[in-house]
Amino acid sequence: MSLALALAAASCGGDAKYALTGTLGIPSSTVVGANLIFADASLNGSPAAPDVEFGVLIDSGSPVVLIDPSFFGLPGPATSADVQTHVDLGFLDKNQLPVVTIVTIKSIPALQLSAAMMDQIGFGGILGGDVMRDFSIQLDYAAPTMEGFCLGCVSGDRDDVASPGTSVSFALRGAGRGPVPLASNVNPEVDIPATRIPVTVEIDGVQHPFILDTGASEVSVRTSVFSDLTSDGRATLTGFPITTVTGDSGASVTRARTVTVGSETIPDVPVMTIPGDELLDGISNELDPSGKTQIDGLLGGSFLRNFLVTIDYPKGQLHLQQYDTQTWQDEFKRVGVGLAQTPPGSRHSYAIAVVYAGTDAQQKELQAGDEIWTIDDMSLDGVDSIAADAMLNGMPGTAKTLAISSSDSAQTPTTVEVLVDDLIPSPPAQ
Repeated sequence: MSLALALAAASCGGDAKYALTGTLGIPSSTVVGANLIFADASLNGSPAAPDVEFGVLIDSGSPVVLIDPSFFGLPGPATSADVQTHVDLGFLDKNQLPVVTIVTIKSIPALQLSAAMMDQIGFGGILGGDVMRDFSIQLDYAAPTMEGFCLGCVSGDRDDVASPGTSVSFALRGAGRGPVPLASNVNPEVDIPATRIPVTVEIDGVQHPFILDTGASEVSVRTSVFSDLTSDGRATLTGFPITTVTGDSGASVTRARTVTVGSETIPDVPVMTIPGDELLDGISNELDPSGKTQIDGLLGGSFLRNFLVTIDYPKGQLHLQQYDTQTWQDEFKRVGVGLAQTPPGSRHSYAIAVVYAGTDAQQKELQAGDEIWTIDDMSLDGVDSIAADAMLNGMPGTAKTLAISSSDSAQTPTTVEVLVDDLIPSPPAQ
């Protein structure tokens, strides 16, 4: 899931400071999954509806705050003229009963999205860089207590991470005015301050100019960079389904031998490319309309998940503190299928969306459209999409038992034992 937005910059915007209520520096309740962090939030005092799977995505790659009011039981925009608004966004601690609001950011500019669009990407909003730039924020991908986001936290010693870790300096870029593409007929023009965080990323020994994007599930690169990376014949997965704020798309994925930022190097990082390069071209143009600057990629979650990440916007410091132990599952070591939620009225919640070539799933003749009843006797019905997809992850060579049916009318499922594959094996040693 890559959710960076491109804003065509035209003229400089000004700084913004927001009034607060509550106490900064206390972590809020979150959902951590798919290499992303979603914070529980309230909108104008209304918490999200009980059936909302995910809250507000913490997305340094979005220049603006995006909100779907219907997720909070509030009316959405009636016309395209109602897209721009101001909201009070509160972050919650759901580990306390009753639910406690930790901090509320008052009267922040936001763009309202239609319920249909936010339903497609599956959550209630995006906390963008125009607000985060006034704070130090911390993202805890390990989140042992499911408190993975902290507004106002700074880096420091902790028992489960390297201390002091690595610090990389940055200067925010990209101020301007331009259209934000929300839908084919809704492209409001907005003024934003500089929000982009440039960072130099070394992939397999070659340095590239990147943007830090906590809203991208994977490290994403230009097609030319991807072609150079895979020219040695390393394994590549094609047709990997992703969802962005501009719709569904397909990507190609491989593994880098190493990805390095500052003094931190991580091996076997999944790296993705999306055909066309429109997003990266848009960001490049935003940073430098003259065309002299080319951004080669987005530093996303497949790298960041290895670290306690602190983005101190006011001081211009990105802090990376590597976890002592790996807490995440590799999403490309899995049964060789992708899932999709079924239409309303279906017998079960999920069906197979794609079967990857060369996998045991293909050999077992699993088919796109097959409904999945259970995985290892655990029902997927009522399970959120991130948790359902994670049920397919495992150790290559082990097996998972899937109960599936090929039609809604089937009264009993077929049980199939399917091996877990490594969809993108590590590249050969040099």
